Amino acid sequence: MTTSPVQPDPKNPGTGPDSKLNKSQSVADNDKASPQASAAAKKTEQPATAGSDNTSVDKSTPKSPVANATPSPASNATPSPASTTPSPSADATHRRTSADGPVVATAPPTRPRFSRRRIFIWLIELVVLLAVAEHFLLKPHLARKRAAEARAAAQTTAQAQEFKEVIRPLAERARVLPGLSEVFPAYLAPLTGLADGSKNMRDTQLSVSEQTGLPIEVVNSIGMLFRLVPAGTGLIGSPADEAGRGDIEMQHVMVFPHHFYMGKYEVTQAQWRQVMGEKNNPSHYFGDSRPVEEVSWYDALRFANALSEREGLPLGSYRLPTETEWEYACRAGTTTAFCFGDDPKQLALWADYADNNYQSTRSVGQRRPNALGLYDMHGNVWEWCLDKYANYPGDATPEAEYHQWPTIRGGNWHVAASECRSANRCRLPGASVGNMLGFRIIRTIAAGAASNQKSPTPKQATEDKSSPPSSKDDIPVTP
Repeated sequence: MTTSPVQPDPKNPGTGPDSKLNKSQSVADNDKASPQASAAAKKTEQPATAGSDNTSVDKSTPKSPVANATPSPASNATPSPASTTPSPSADATHRRTSADGPVVATAPPTRPRFSRRRIFIWLIELVVLLAVAEHFLLKPHLARKRAAEARAAAQTTAQAQEFKEVIRPLAERARVLPGLSEVFPAYLAPLTGLADGSKNMRDTQLSVSEQTGLPIEVVNSIGMLFRLVPAGTGLIGSPADEAGRGDIEMQHVMVFPHHFYMGKYEVTQAQWRQVMGEKNNPSHYFGDSRPVEEVSWYDALRFANALSEREGLPLGSYRLPTETEWEYACRAGTTTAFCFGDDPKQLALWADYADNNYQSTRSVGQRRPNALGLYDMHGNVWEWCLDKYANYPGDATPEAEYHQWPTIRGGNWHVAASECRSANRCRLPGASVGNMLGFRIIRTIAAGAASNQKSPTPKQATEDKSSPPSSKDDIPVTP
């Protein structure tokens, strides 16, 4: 049987034996072609096909950034024949064939990277967001909390006021010192919550006033209030079992032979400016009724001397209290750690300190007073004392540099309760300043002003080496 040769189809020129030969020859020619020509042909083939009008590209498949990447110098090197043949597996992984279009290259997913600039911008946005949250959320919350504390303190003060007894004025019987006048109405201090011994001290204060004609409360020319501290004896220092006790607080008995007036409050900024000048206010926390602070020991001495001169009095009429005078007035007849007892949890009613303050001083007189009617003897600001540090009787500690430093008493708004105890002793160089350092002053009473009042002398009493100076030369006037 004779088989007729297959004739090429005029409509399909690619059919027939010649077409098979041509295809095999073209494959051989392509294998013999240079790799550079093959690479160039591949580069020009895809854009031309993709850009033609008769070709549709699969838009659902993203183009790989590798397809348009500029070849590195290493890619211009002549590759081996094996590298020019595409791998079927690689073709299946990284290429997707469209039904109506050419092969489109795809790249594996890459992890996003953020520039340093973008991270920096995000950090700034975070800081701004936190600042806005603090301004609109945190600060209003703190303000509401402070207002609640203020209301509670006002309520406590109002409750204490209900128990105050009005002092009968001495009027014509009053023996008022130069520059002072009797305050009316004046009140006996409330005894609510105070420790044992407080009532005896308050009764002594009242009886001394009646016998000597010295008013319990007086005011001077610039509006400073003073309370009468009667002469007597008192325990100075702390017992060995007192919590927070220091080794330098040896307990002993002291005699205070003279009455004196002690500032009802710490010296305020308004009072400081009246004496030292309107533009002279060193305080960090401003407020006319707040205690003056950022004052050194020398500054406090200058204030006392300037006030004496202002009222035409001898130097020493106004002065700082000695360390033992301060503790005697602070205790007000008590022997406990605080004027109200030994429980530091109750201190918030009498003092501003670390557990109840808002990182600043507080206006004077906002807490409860002791039995003598003195406010803020615990907390608010440290108070400078007149004398320099010295060992108590029975303390054999060798003298050191700090023995030349003045003492400070009372604790402050930033310290723990243990440092606000009546017996707590501290000292600092006289030139020290800080927003925790303030003072209060006393108004001395001449020894003969109340000669009809005898001071009791206990058997186990030691000489009061810190009694008021007897002459002008004993008063530190300038540094």
